[in-house]
Amino acid sequence: MLVLASLCSVLIGPLTASPAVAGTGPVGGLTPMTPTRILDTRTSSGPVPGGGSVSIRIPGTNGFPYGTQAVVLNITATDGTAAGFLTAYHSGVMAPRTSNVNYGPGQMVANLAIVEVGADGQIAISNTSTGTVQIVVDASAYFAASGPQGLPGSYQAVGPARLLDTRTSSGPIAGGGSVPLRLGGSTGVPANASAVVVNLTVTQPTSFGFITAYPGGSGKPNVSNQNYGIGQTVPNLAVVPVGPDGTVTIANTSSGTVQIIADVVGFFLPGTPTISGAFAGVSPTRLVDTRTNGGPVVNAGTVPVQVVGVNGIPQNASGVWVNLTVTEPTIFGYFMARGYRAPWTFTSNLNFSGGQTIANMAYVPIGADGKIEIQSILASVPRIETSQVIVDVFGYTLA
Repeated sequence: MLVLASLCSVLIGPLTASPAVAGTGPVGGLTPMTPTRILDTRTSSGPVPGGGSVSIRIPGTNGFPYGTQAVVLNITATDGTAAGFLTAYHSGVMAPRTSNVNYGPGQMVANLAIVEVGADGQIAISNTSTGTVQIVVDASAYFAASGPQGLPGSYQAVGPARLLDTRTSSGPIAGGGSVPLRLGGSTGVPANASAVVVNLTVTQPTSFGFITAYPGGSGKPNVSNQNYGIGQTVPNLAVVPVGPDGTVTIANTSSGTVQIIADVVGFFLPGTPTISGAFAGVSPTRLVDTRTNGGPVVNAGTVPVQVVGVNGIPQNASGVWVNLTVTEPTIFGYFMARGYRAPWTFTSNLNFSGGQTIANMAYVPIGADGKIEIQSILASVPRIETSQVIVDVFGYTLA
């Protein structure tokens, strides 16, 4: 048991939680950008050593304007030589006791992150493993000082800080059970926030399944935030509307038990959004499931997803927060999400292995005809390879 606890600490972070701190970070609206690769250590500095970190300058580079306060990044860990995790945070402070991407030896794992920019214009990504790892970072949006400040739907960074760790509190969540994530008080997130941004990590599952995060006090929707197999440790960012009671519910759909960890990175201010870049939550809803409509997607095939006019998303929406899930892939590959008929970019949103079911949150600009599209890129071999695509929506931003 001691060995298991030690391993989980390596994979997820310390069993002692970092305190939640009041929000002193940026408040602003979101601006979509053409997905851009801003770091790939495989072609630049080389693997990041165990205990090492890498810094990335943000304002004035890669299309980020001066005054950028926070960035939306897809962070991928690959070629790790030992189990560990990555932590992304603003420069000028010690690495917080939280995690963004958990990985095992040789795995390729991605996770979305919203990272506040430090006073010197940089962010840092630390490797907690004892081994080396390559890090790839793709940007999809940013929060700028010129955006709405303190208005309904604008973003406020906090922490990062650990809000929930069932390993040290309630214990594992039973199959079919749930746990509330309570906001307000010392969390730095007010109980009347419109939505909370948390990194959810599942660990020690005794059966395969998935977790669903949704507003407290409402019925559980038919969506998923993260899928897992027996014994896996898997993270995923979630942007979850907050219920009237100031809580978010995290449900375990598995027949077995699972431990759940939640690290908060920010929230969206309450009220009716009216300003460009402001966030509005929607009832979590499944938009696409090719298993029941359309069938498997072939290599380089695309899945168009109508978002405007669906689930209350208005004509003046500029982008959507969606959870992407792959299942039944016949070979390894990745998903690329973009505005409908937008130009190809050499970026990725979700990486997977053959036979794997895994999810990742994405912020996707809305393209022509009020649509986004998901493209499945599979390894090229002399036979037909396919994957199934699932898309769940949690909110949108105004143009």
